[in-house]
Parts: sequence; structure tokens; C-alpha cells
Amino acid sequence: MISNGIDLVYIPRLQKLINDENFLNRYFSQEEINYINGNVDTLAGMYASKEAFLKAIKKGINKYNLKDIQVGHNDEGMPYIVLNEAIKKDIDYQDLSLSISHDNDYAIAIVTILL
Repeated sequence: MISNGIDLVYIPRLQKLINDENFLNRYFSQEEINYINGNVDTLAGMYASKEAFLKAIKKGINKYNLKDIQVGHNDEGMPYIVLNEAIKKDIDYQDLSLSISHDNDYAIAIVTILL
């Protein structure tokens, strides 16, 4: 079975949070914060990715902390999701893919999970 999740973020909404350490530390790992490096477009794409993942697994934000879902990037800049052990135990999946795109004031992320 395939499950998809999608999330759209209005980038200007996050502009005021790009330097908010409490916000960043609540939802992102230190590695993610380092990758974001003050870029609000990157912040929005990574935030949308976490929300899209939760939608794909049909769980609300109250079930898992967004910090438990990390967004990494390979050497070519392609994004991927890294899950903490608790989520891995709850979700039996064979494959997981992530796509992020930006256009003007919006970032969108799509997560596809092969269950």
C-alpha cells in the first residue's frame, strides 16, 4: 500500500521565526538548524516535510514531536527523512521518499511511503 502526505507553507509566516532559538530547538535537531543556517526558504521546506510525513502516516502532531522526524540531505542536496527509533517501531514501511519544492512565497513537501 502507498500512502502520501503533502504540506504547503507560506514562507513569510516563518520569517519572524528564523532566528527564534526556542522555535528552532523545539522542532529541529542541531544538524537541521546548522543546515538551515538562517535561510527561511530552507526552514519552510523542512517544516513542510515534517508535516507532510505526519499526514502520510495519518498521525497528528500530538502523536510525535516534529523533532523526532529529521530532514537530511545527501551530497547532491536531495532531501530524505530520518526517523527516531520510537517512530520506526510504530510504522512498518518498506520505502520512504521526500520531495521539497519552493516557488516565490511558498514551500511544498510531498512524502510517499510504501507500507
